Amino acid sequence: MSAERSRHGKKVPVARIARAHGMKGEVRILPYLVQNVELLRQLPCFYRRKGRDCFEKLVPESIRSAPRGGFLVKFGEIDTRDEAEALHGQELFADLKDFPPPEEDEYYVFELVGLKVELPDGEVVGEVVGLMPVGPYELLEVRRPDGKTVYLPMVDEVIREIDLEQGKIVISPTEGLLEVQND
Repeated sequence: MSAERSRHGKKVPVARIARAHGMKGEVRILPYLVQNVELLRQLPCFYRRKGRDCFEKLVPESIRSAPRGGFLVKFGEIDTRDEAEALHGQELFADLKDFPPPEEDEYYVFELVGLKVELPDGEVVGEVVGLMPVGPYELLEVRRPDGKTVYLPMVDEVIREIDLEQGKIVISPTEGLLEVQND
């Protein structure tokens, strides 16, 4: 598998603010990064959308694990419970340049979601809608043009190329892999 990466200040969704916590502006966030939630602790700042292409920077003063999952975060810009409650339900973004670069042949889920999946001859198989960890590898969840979903193992024998710049994944499915799932 090969890939080209562009990390030019792209904002990606990483969590949702569930609710206010306590009286001093702390909020509970639920991360989208299921496979590596601890990555959120490494990010220097988050952003909330203020307009179509406008984001407001939120700098965490503290991040700690929350009971029953997620994190409790105190942002420097939020000092009261009322301010924290105003954030309820908002999505948090991070700048892609702030993420540690993945190892070779590793990808963040958000990099793959939305990519077109095609065969070597250019025939479109579908679009990536998610990734499921199962045992020693992940399954790429692909929504076909007819609305059906197929699952492709993320192994070199099936995934031939991941091209983030071109927005596509080229696959060589084993015989019957796509057909078996359509029954």
